Amino acid sequence: MIEFIGKFHPLFVHLPIGFFTLLGVFELLALRPNWKQLASATRVILLLTIPASLASVVCGWLLARGQDESSTLFWHRWLGTGVAAAAILLWIVRQRGWLRAYRRCLFGTYILLTVASHNGGSITHGENFLSWPRNPAPVKPLSNAELLAQPAYKTVIQPIFDKYCVSCHGTTKSKGALRMDTAEQLLKGGDSGSCLDPANAEESLLGKRVALPNDDDDHMPPDGKPQLSESQLAVLRWWLNAGAPTDKALGELKPTAEILVSIQNSLATPAPKGVEVQ
Repeated sequence: MIEFIGKFHPLFVHLPIGFFTLLGVFELLALRPNWKQLASATRVILLLTIPASLASVVCGWLLARGQDESSTLFWHRWLGTGVAAAAILLWIVRQRGWLRAYRRCLFGTYILLTVASHNGGSITHGENFLSWPRNPAPVKPLSNAELLAQPAYKTVIQPIFDKYCVSCHGTTKSKGALRMDTAEQLLKGGDSGSCLDPANAEESLLGKRVALPNDDDDHMPPDGKPQLSESQLAVLRWWLNAGAPTDKALGELKPTAEILVSIQNSLATPAPKGVEVQ
C-alpha cells in the first residue's frame, strides 16, 4: 500500500508547480491598476497550493523508500519539503497583510522550487537532461578481430544497460534498490534479490523481465521508455546463455557469425533521446 500511494507523486508534484506559476502571474498582473482585483484570487490559489504541496511531499517520501540515498534524491526530498513549508508560511504572511515580507518569501520560494524541480528532473531523466545537446564524436567501428579481443561485458553489455537501464537503476535513482551501472552492483541485486544467476542466467530475473511482452507490467524497460532493438535483445540473450560473465574477453565466449553481426548492430545503435552513454 505504501508503494502504491507513493506512485501518485508524479501526479501531485506538478500541481504545486502549476499553482505557484499561476500565483506569480496573478501577482504581477495585480500590480497594474486595471488588474488589482486579481489580488483576491491569489489567496485562493495559495490556499490550493498548500494541500497539493503536502500531498506531493508525502507521496514523494513514500516513493523514495527502499531507494539508495543519492545526494540528488536527498536534496530533492528536503527541498520539496521546504516548498510545502514555504507555501504554509506564505499563506500566514499573506493573511497578516505583510506584503513586503510576502513578496520576498514568494521570490525565495521560486528559487527553492526551481532547484527542487531540477533535482527531480535529474532523478527521472538523468543528470544531463538539462545540458546543452551536443553531437557525439563519431566512433570508428571495430573490426571483428578487434572486437573479439575486447572485454565482453564492458564493451558490449554495459553500454546496453547504460542506454536503457541506468536512468532508473543507477547512482541518482535506483528503483527497487537495484543498480546496473557497474557489474559489481548488478551482481549484488536489489530488493527482489539477485537479478542475475550465472548458473541459470536466462531464467534469472533479468532474463525473464526483458523477455516479457512489452505490455506486461513487469517488462523491462517499462512501457513508454525506449526499448532494446532486436540486435540488442539477441546479444543480451546470448550473453545470458553464456553464463553472464563479467570478466572474459568476447573471443573467449566464442560468438557465432550471426551474433557478431548483432553485436556490431548493437554497438551502432544510437542512445535513446535524452540519454548520454556513460
